[in-house]
Amino acid sequence: MVNRNPMKGSYKEFFRLILSLIYVVFVIAGISGISYNLFRPEGWASSWLGSMWSMEIHFLVMAIPVFIILIIVVKKWLNGLFASSRGDTFVNILMGILLLAGIYFLGRYFFF
Repeated sequence: MVNRNPMKGSYKEFFRLILSLIYVVFVIAGISGISYNLFRPEGWASSWLGSMWSMEIHFLVMAIPVFIILIIVVKKWLNGLFASSRGDTFVNILMGILLLAGIYFLGRYFFF
């Protein structure tokens, strides 16, 4: 006789959902933190471009790539890419970098 607990599977699914949600939050925080530091008035782009950086296009230039990447990340999360090991190595490395950046920026925001 097989003794199966039907609740055990639902706990696993709930745990996977929570982990994937945390993963997406960290990735989005990484994208936002990198974008903010890149495009803010005293940020990386302004130091690289110097006086050519115009404040009028500053927010538009920042919003467009962040919005596109945000849509891609949420779409991949909804398709279940982050919950499994599918995908190529480059995507996994990129998502890992964004995850670590998100942990760094959220930690810096909340604790420093």
